Amino acid sequence: MNVSFATEVKYLKGVGPQRAATLASRGILTVADLLLYLPFRYEDRIRFNQIAEIAPGVTYTIHGTVADAGIARFTRGRGAIFHLLLRDSSGTLPCKFFHGAYMQGRFRVGQELVVHGKAELDPRRPGRIEMINPQCELLGTETADSTEMGRIVPIYEAIGNVGSRILRRVIYGALQNLAAVPPEALPASLLTRPSRESSA
Repeated sequence: MNVSFATEVKYLKGVGPQRAATLASRGILTVADLLLYLPFRYEDRIRFNQIAEIAPGVTYTIHGTVADAGIARFTRGRGAIFHLLLRDSSGTLPCKFFHGAYMQGRFRVGQELVVHGKAELDPRRPGRIEMINPQCELLGTETADSTEMGRIVPIYEAIGNVGSRILRRVIYGALQNLAAVPPEALPASLLTRPSRESSA
């Protein structure tokens, strides 16, 4: 579907009437309004780290394969904890997802996976490093979220229940389907000015 700057956001994929009403509370009614909703920071998710490199308290992006996945046996209800073990050539990384019952059946042993999150020490197992609720992207599937990994990722302030990940997907989709190329916002004098590196 081709969209223009005047297209109402409710017609964009992934929005619909309910989310459109939430966006409207911030004055976001059209694609133009959406594109002017700027991120407050960016995360570098271009470089992949080896599991053996990680240290507690630092955020990493790890590419590996699923070695094991499943719900903890003693937590089958809504508060179930989903455990996933990621493996690369340097080691294994446990990942834990609270309220993760919905993830049951999503992962299979051998699947390629990228996770992004903060490494933490497991309080119950001294010396073991894990990730809690990392963001995940399954590779080689039609549902893989290409807006999340392998790039500089914009982080948006959530609008009600419309979080940063949803905003990224909607904005990315709108840009991919714009019928016309957005006009250049920077003045020509700035675009033609030599960079510091080239003038050095």
